Amino acid sequence: MAKYPIETKRHSLAHILAVVVLDLYPDTKLGIGPTIENGFYYDFDFRKKLTEDDLEEIQKRMMEFLKADFKFEREEVTAEKAKEIFENQSFKLELIKELKKENQPIIIYKSGEFIDLCAGPHVDSTKDLKSISFKLTKIAGAYWKGSEKNSMLTRIYAVAFDSLDE
Repeated sequence: MAKYPIETKRHSLAHILAVVVLDLYPDTKLGIGPTIENGFYYDFDFRKKLTEDDLEEIQKRMMEFLKADFKFEREEVTAEKAKEIFENQSFKLELIKELKKENQPIIIYKSGEFIDLCAGPHVDSTKDLKSISFKLTKIAGAYWKGSEKNSMLTRIYAVAFDSLDE
């Protein structure tokens, strides 16, 4: 099994969080999902009010997803292709526009049917995450890109470590 830095594992878990959220709440708009000290978060624009109780179901579904062998497949795409893929994801379209303006590569990652705009890196497969220990910890409000002039999103925070002992 390949060894990965904890940040790569955490970022891969953020991606899986997005997979599960979209499966449970298909009308959700995706923001971003970076790593942070001791874990990760992902910002979402839900069509319903999420509660702390919903975190249990989301975490349970994430654990089920981790048991499968889903690959993280990286692909660099054109801005036009990315716009097609994310035509119903307004925040991703904004990021694509910025990447194109800055002449940055536009990278997507696929896991099964799920595709996310993401620079990565990720583990090769969910198999590489079977020893990781994580917990969704809280929900908070967060403005898109940190500006009160932008939409208020729902941020789901999590902690993640290489082992339960940590």
